[in-house]
Amino acid sequence: MPKILLVEDDVELANAVISLLVEEGFDADWVQDGDEALHAARSGAYDVALMDVMIPSRDGFSVIARLRKEGERLPVMMLTARDSLSDRVRGLETGADDYLVKPFAGTELIARLRALLRRVGGQEWDDPDLLTYGPLSFSVSARELTIENTGEFVVLPPKEAVLLEMFLRHPNRILTRSQLMDRVWGFEGDVLENTLESYVSRLRKRLENEGCPTIQTIRGLGYRLQKLP
Repeated sequence: MPKILLVEDDVELANAVISLLVEEGFDADWVQDGDEALHAARSGAYDVALMDVMIPSRDGFSVIARLRKEGERLPVMMLTARDSLSDRVRGLETGADDYLVKPFAGTELIARLRALLRRVGGQEWDDPDLLTYGPLSFSVSARELTIENTGEFVVLPPKEAVLLEMFLRHPNRILTRSQLMDRVWGFEGDVLENTLESYVSRLRKRLENEGCPTIQTIRGLGYRLQKLP
C-alpha cells in the first residue's frame, strides 16, 4: 500500500488525517517539525508527503526547498491555512506538487492524494495493495509476486517482500543502501551491507525472466529497478 508522510504540528488534526488515511487503505507516519520531516523524507520510505507550512524548527516552504536542492523528488502536497494567492504560488514554485487549503474535506484530500499518486507514479492506485511494473504484479498484503509473461507465482519471504515493494514504488530511481536497510530492517540494529547484498541477489534471481525488469547495482550509490531496453 502507498506510504504517506504527514508533517503537521496540530495533534488533533494530525490524528484525524492519520485515521482517514488508514481507513482509505494507506500506510502513514506522522512527524511534527521541519527537521523530522527532512530526515523522514530523505529515507526513501514514502510515496507522498502531506506538508503543513507553519511547523516548528523550519517551515514547510524551507523543507521543500531543501529537499529539491538535494535532488529529492518525493511528491509533496501542502496542507495549510495560508490561502493567499502569493502563498499558493510560492508553494508550487518552491517544489510542491499540490496545495490544499485548510479547512478541507476528507474526500477532497483523498481524491487529490490518489490523483497525485497516479500522476507521479505512472500507475493506478484504485487498488493500493497491488503494485505493477512491466510484467511484474505484486500484492503487498499477501506478499504474492506474479510474473505475467511466464505465469510464475511465488509468495515472498517478509524481508524480500518489503525490498521488492520499495523497488516497485520507486522504479527507475536509485535507492541508496541506507534507504533500503532502514526500510527493510528498521530498528533491528546494525545490519551489514553484505546482508542487504544477499537479499538483493535473491530477489534479482527471481526476476531472471525474459522481459522482466532487472535490479541494477549502481556502484558507490545503491540499486535501481529498471526495465531492460
